[in-house]
Amino acid sequence: MTHSDTKRKRILILTLSVLALVLLGGIVCTVVRYRNGAFEQGELLRRLWYAVLCIAMIAAVFLAELLFRIRFSLALEVSLMAFAVAALCGGNLYDLYGALPFWDKILHTLSGPLFSIVGLSFALLLLRDMPEGTGKVLAAVLFALLFSLAVGYLWEVFEYAVDSLMPGGYNNQRWQNGVVGQLPNGNYEVTEPRGSGLIDTMSDLICNLCGTVAFLLPALFLFWRKPSRIDLFTLESRPARKKKARPSPEERE
Repeated sequence: MTHSDTKRKRILILTLSVLALVLLGGIVCTVVRYRNGAFEQGELLRRLWYAVLCIAMIAAVFLAELLFRIRFSLALEVSLMAFAVAALCGGNLYDLYGALPFWDKILHTLSGPLFSIVGLSFALLLLRDMPEGTGKVLAAVLFALLFSLAVGYLWEVFEYAVDSLMPGGYNNQRWQNGVVGQLPNGNYEVTEPRGSGLIDTMSDLICNLCGTVAFLLPALFLFWRKPSRIDLFTLESRPARKKKARPSPEERE
């Protein structure tokens, strides 16, 4: 193992340790608040479910590297894990979505540059045999744009599915915020004609779009002037593990 690999491993262990402490602190805080009567059991289970989802998203970073035989840059690995903790643990276990009104929009805006970088990295992996030049730059940036927007779209689909299918009154898309009453026929009375859920969803997607464009436009300008700069986002290939040769019958004896 080289010196850089050792340093990388130490930083990852330190990062995972800090994030684990943050997650554990959020779980303890949530359980204590439940026991003090701050919310009911359904809300406790909802918050703990997000803690499990946070762990799964962190694991997904390393699973993607394993499946595609790649290795993200250390900064990107740390950023992806920190983003998962900030969104799922910070927002739900520490109540940052309620304490900081714009926490959700900040995360959706930051997701644009973050997943644009992931998209650029995967684009260069797919286009590795394409000659260098402006054509490759345009293809990579377009792929990154669509990748980032697709992640934002799929996240909103996920939120809608959770709010619709999970018991316990999930409110990821803030659809409950505008409800002021319920009519005898089951319909809701709302303060917002378009529905607070629609407004939340569209504003999240717009924030993701703004963050994505704000990152990719300057990047496109830099890559266009010097196409080789895009290679900074090239993924490192993970070498396959060498299988130990089986000893011959003579060696066994």
